[in-house]
This record gives sequence, C-alpha cells and structure tokens, in this order.
Amino acid sequence: MAGLTVTLYTALQTLENTQTELQTASNNISNAATTGYSEETAVQTSNPAVHTTSGWLGTGATVSQITSARNQFLEQRLMNSMTDNSQYTSLSTELTSIQSACSDSGSNGISQALGNFFDAWSTLTQNPTGLSEQTGVYSAAKDLASAVQSTYNQLNQIATQIPGQVQDTVNQANQLIDQIAQLNTAIAQSQTPTCQANQLSDERYQAMDSLAKLIPVSFSQDPATGMVTVNTTDASGSLTVVSGGTGTHITTSSTITGGQLGGLLTAQTDLNGYISQLNTFTSTLMSKVNNISEGSEGGNPVPALAVFTGADASSITASTTFLTGPTSSELSSSALAIANLQDNQVTFTDGTIATPEQYLGNIQQTVGNDVQQANNNQSFYNALQTQLQTQQQSVSGVSTDQEMVNVIQDQQVYEEAAKIVQTVSNLMSAVISMVS
Repeated sequence: MAGLTVTLYTALQTLENTQTELQTASNNISNAATTGYSEETAVQTSNPAVHTTSGWLGTGATVSQITSARNQFLEQRLMNSMTDNSQYTSLSTELTSIQSACSDSGSNGISQALGNFFDAWSTLTQNPTGLSEQTGVYSAAKDLASAVQSTYNQLNQIATQIPGQVQDTVNQANQLIDQIAQLNTAIAQSQTPTCQANQLSDERYQAMDSLAKLIPVSFSQDPATGMVTVNTTDASGSLTVVSGGTGTHITTSSTITGGQLGGLLTAQTDLNGYISQLNTFTSTLMSKVNNISEGSEGGNPVPALAVFTGADASSITASTTFLTGPTSSELSSSALAIANLQDNQVTFTDGTIATPEQYLGNIQQTVGNDVQQANNNQSFYNALQTQLQTQQQSVSGVSTDQEMVNVIQDQQVYEEAAKIVQTVSNLMSAVISMVS
C-alpha cells in the first residue's frame, strides 16, 4: 500500500503541475500581442526520493516557480538603440523645420533678395539720378531687409517653441522615473526567491523602454530584491535617477546627451548658432553698405544717408531717403562701391573672410549638412532598433505555435496521469477488498 500511496501522490502532483502549465500557456497566448509582455515558463524541479524496501523511489516533480524570459544584456542594447533613434528623430524633425525656415532656392529668399540688391546698385551706376533706377534701389533694399527679418522671425519662433518641448519631455521623464521607483517597491514587496513578480517586472521594463526614448538609460538589478538602479547620462557623466524606491527628477537645466531630450537640446544649440550667424551676416552687411553710403570711408560720414537701420537680423530696416542729398557723382561712386561688395571678400564680425553671398551660402550649407547627418543617423539607429527588437522578441516574445504544442503535450501528460490515478484507485480498492 505504501508504494501505491506514493504513486497516487506522484500522479496527483503531475495533474496539478499540468494544470499550472496549461494556465501558463493560456496566459502566454492571451498576451501574445501585449506590448512589453515576456513569455512565462512554469519551471519544474524533482521532488526528493523516498526510501523503500525496494530502494529509492522517485516522487515526481513540483512547479517551483514561474519565470519570465528576459535577457538583460539584450534589453540594455535595445534601450540604447531606442535612445539613439529617438535622439536623431527629434533632432531631424527640428532641423527640418529650421531648414524650411531658411529655405532659399536661389530664386527666392535672402539669396535672391541679396542678388537683386547688388544688381540694383549696379544699375544705378549707369544713371544715378534716374527715378526708375533709384526706385529699384529703394525697393531692393526694402526687400532684402524684409527677407532677412522674415527668416529671423521664423527661426526665432522655432527657438521660442523648443523650451516648451523640453519642459514637456522633462515632465514625461520624471513621471516615468517615479513610476519605475514605485514598481521597484512593489516588486520588492511581492517577490520571493521562488515567486517572481513577472507582471510588475514587465510593467517596469515597459516604463524603462519609454524612459530610454526620452533620455539615456542604463540599469542594473539587485538579484535579492529585484529592484533596479537606473542611471542616465549628462554632460558631467553618469547620474542616478532611480535607486530602490526613490526617484530623482531631472530638470530643464539638465545637460542630457541623448534621447528625445538630447535631440531637442542639440537642436536648440544648433539653432542659436544659425541665428548668431544670420545676425553676423546682417550686421556686417549693414555696416559695410552704410559706411559707403554715409561717406564714412571718405572721413566725413553723414548718418542720414545710411541705407539700413537696426542692430541685426531682428531689427534691420531700409531707409527710403538715403539717396536724397548726394550729387550725381557721389551717388555714382557710392553705387559702384556697394555693387562691388557682391564680389569682394570682407571680414565679418566673427572673423570669417568671405563675400556676402559666400557667407550666406555657408549658413545654408551648414543647416543642410546638419539635417542630412541627422537623417542618416536616424535611419541607421532605426534599422538597429528594429533588428534588436526582433532579437528581443525571439527571446521574450510569445510563439503561439510553440504554446499550442505545449498545450497538446500537457493534455497528453494530464490524460496519462489521470489514467495512473484511476489504475491506482482500482488497485487500492482491490487490496482493500482482499483484506476485508
């Protein structure tokens, strides 16, 4: 009877194990399309054997724990690719808007206005007192000032929007930091050496993935508590944002070097550089043209004859009276000198030596190159992220085909265990009948 009792116990244990495995497979199939879910497995361990007169007798197995399929090394690589992809996607979006604001095909924009401006002065040299020629110069100066101001205003509008985007990104990151810290606490309270908090762990990984899109993320896990320590990266190095159940917020003054926030901060820095170059172009051009029109180079300047007023691209305006007063000879000389600026190299206030058109073209080329580089990087890291997501799914994702195979196997095991129970029950009944 002792042997039959052990056999019955083993068969009953098998039935319980199979039910657990079927429930695990059912849960996997139900969550096959759930974002962030990792496949669960019912892990069985052998029970201790019992000693009988015939020797040591096995007593089956027990489901010791339900594990979640995670590869932390692969998860970290995936988070890194998410950070890089998000950074360059954000940067590309902002720079594309900036490029559109600086749009200049040569037939419109500042380049065209600048060419028309110099052409109008060249035409004036042929008939300095001609009404049509003078009207053309006034119109060209006004159009140039308008084109410069229009470009500046568009760039400045983008510059005023980026801080709001930075603040929104920081707020999202801080919410995720708090969520990860809260999940840390919940996992530590729920997890035991034989019972993993798989659902909470999936939620935490999903939150860390979302955080990695906003800022750089690296993590390490305490095997004893299940808690993770999460670090980010700024200009000064590594910065801990989650330690145990405590989250440390980042601020808009943080110098984060990656993710959506890093892309926005880079775009902000680049944009400030473009605006600075536009101001340098404008202030230098205004100075060179006004020095000629005012007669400053002759040592007897007349400020009322200045072609442009203002300090830089934000305030440049064109006068409508700068041709009033000078003699025909003076106008001819000034017109020729201004027209010659088109092909003459001048020293800009930032030390660059170039013609006005070359300096302007350099600004546009810099923007174009930055956009192209951001697009290339975004394409590369997007492809890398896709590749790593495929690898991660091969480890953590649910294969419904394999789960169905597992279900069929569990069904067969269950049926066989049930037969053993029935057989042992019959044998025990027979023994009891014989004794009685």
